[in-house]
Amino acid sequence: MKRIILLTTTVLAFCCFSCDNEPYEGEIFIEQPSVGTPTDPNPDPDPDPVDPNPPASGSLQLADYDYIKTFSSGTGDDTTFITDFVINANNQFLSQNTMFTFLGITVNGAGNVIRDEFSRVTEVRTSVDGTLINRTTVTYNLDKITDIVYEDLQDASENFTFSFIHLNNEVIRTKEGTNLSTKFTFDENTSRLIKRETMENGTVVKTENISYDSNSNLTSSVITGQDANTYSYMYDSNTNPLRNSLNDLYLFSILNDEYDDQYEHWQAIIHSTNNVTSVTTQQGSSTLDIQYDASDRILSRNGTIFSSIPSIPDGTTITIDETFQYTN
Repeated sequence: MKRIILLTTTVLAFCCFSCDNEPYEGEIFIEQPSVGTPTDPNPDPDPDPVDPNPPASGSLQLADYDYIKTFSSGTGDDTTFITDFVINANNQFLSQNTMFTFLGITVNGAGNVIRDEFSRVTEVRTSVDGTLINRTTVTYNLDKITDIVYEDLQDASENFTFSFIHLNNEVIRTKEGTNLSTKFTFDENTSRLIKRETMENGTVVKTENISYDSNSNLTSSVITGQDANTYSYMYDSNTNPLRNSLNDLYLFSILNDEYDDQYEHWQAIIHSTNNVTSVTTQQGSSTLDIQYDASDRILSRNGTIFSSIPSIPDGTTITIDETFQYTN
């Protein structure tokens, strides 16, 4: 259960980065949180170009975002996550509160983000039923992440450190004390992640190639080698409000993912310019029901999605239910 809460915090809440707004100057930098209406991430030196299709009225400043995800296996042992994202007056993600239910047992978890004077994420803390159970510390050098240290406060054997080497548009991550490493390749013009290669003893065992459309929506992720699969996404033409509220966690979520995480789902749902309407994997295709207000702002999204993540048993049905509330 402790591991599930950790995965909820790091994969659900903290896989929240804008995948293409990083200013690129020969290195991959952390973007400072932006305030106000999300902007269209065109390949332009200005990281905040004006959105060419703003809503007719009403702000995209979120007052609240709730996410419910249920795993159903058909045996009656459903697992449900109910997550409330806390967003401040600057449209900046602060924390999440998650209620996890399995076999009739409910656990309440909370994830909090600590920022420095430059608004960079320096620490993530996870509590379960009021007890601090783990923390993740991020170290920077000139806005580049150099180390991510995870501490399990209940089981020190679960501790680990990610170390990073930056070279132009590539970042190589090594998990200290293991033979595992990952190379992340970013587009030289947009700084979007376009390839992730997982290596064991220096040999590539898994490659993930990521594609985007002209609106910077993540359209496909093709995995070869271990866990081979193809994920495809379709979108509406309306602005995605999550992209701006959660954008400053971009590199942290990418660089902090585990080796079998399916991060692209969160890249698509949270960091694309428009709203995901359909997800297709080898398991099948799903169309999500989306409701909008008079200003074309997304109010809710729900339906069945497909995962194909190796750690999820075959035959598991995954349903999501999202609600969006705005300040005006």
